[in-house]
Amino acid sequence: PVMKTPATTEVRWDRLTAPELRMAARKKTVVIIPLGATEQHGPHLPTQVDWRLAYEVSLRAASQMRRPFSALVTPAIPFGMSEHHMSLGGTLTLNYAAMAAVVGCIVKSVARHGFRRIFVMNGHGGNIAALETIITELTVDLQLPLAAGTYWQIAQASIASILTQQDRVLHACEAETSMLQALSPETV
Repeated sequence: PVMKTPATTEVRWDRLTAPELRMAARKKTVVIIPLGATEQHGPHLPTQVDWRLAYEVSLRAASQMRRPFSALVTPAIPFGMSEHHMSLGGTLTLNYAAMAAVVGCIVKSVARHGFRRIFVMNGHGGNIAALETIITELTVDLQLPLAAGTYWQIAQASIASILTQQDRVLHACEAETSMLQALSPETV
């Protein structure tokens, strides 16, 4: 079999082979780990909103990065801390210990493969406080410059400038509805 050369435009971890990923680690590639939630989003949106938008934002960010800081995106972690939505139906939640374990295992797996620039892209408000603590603890444990952020906080000014009904991303709002409508109109 012929080994394919690493695609310089491929940003999805799950589309690359192990040799291609080893090469990416040697090239100091940034790895983005999307983190979301599976929970209710009103009567008009599916439960995939938070993890799906974190994944899509991660893919688009990675596709715009150029050498020397190219990026790869792992599959999304579709569960987060959503206890506050359990009474509303359709929600699957983790507690802090489970989320810390899942995020920790993925970050440590990526680091064990030689990647040193790791960023967790959050797409769920209920994850923000816990994620800050998890990343701080992992940074100390792994001695790596780990980082995390929530996409709508990172792009707050840009998002606010295009909204008509509000000034920031809210739960099941104009922004989340518009983004999911653009990605998967059949789900809205």
